[in-house]
Amino acid sequence: MTTIYKIPMSKTVLTFFLLLVACVAAGVAWSFNSGLTWTAICLIAVAGPLALFYWYMLYITPKRASITVAAEGILLAAPPFASAVIPWASVVKTFPVDLKKDEDFKFTKTRKYMTFGGYKSGVVEIKDGMETVIVTNRPDVLCIQTDERFYLLGPSDLPGFVEAVEKTAP
Repeated sequence: MTTIYKIPMSKTVLTFFLLLVACVAAGVAWSFNSGLTWTAICLIAVAGPLALFYWYMLYITPKRASITVAAEGILLAAPPFASAVIPWASVVKTFPVDLKKDEDFKFTKTRKYMTFGGYKSGVVEIKDGMETVIVTNRPDVLCIQTDERFYLLGPSDLPGFVEAVEKTAP
């Protein structure tokens, strides 16, 4: 049995982003008294591309992030920052982690990493120097430990994910 868990960005964060874009557009429209040419330049050269880039990073990228629990293992797909295949044979143990309270899981160095509005995705090093892959939209996660690294995974349906891992893992 294969189950897919999503890790989207918070709708509150997306709403605030859209409000910010609307305020920028209103500010540009208000500046019409500086001339149509400069207003068009601002919209075309600055506001439009930045809004599209941030919309991609805040909506499209987290929306594609998923964790698939299957009989063979776990498939983590959170491009462009984190992707992995975790076969059950490589899993040493699984346990819950609270990223706000657990001092052992504080990040010391980041590589290929994005964090915004509670969403975290990428590769980091934790306190003991161990490489850790993180994809979550919440502070409480399930840690999957292998010999090479930790995987800190926190989909929207964390209780269902934990249950699927406990049921599927050998």
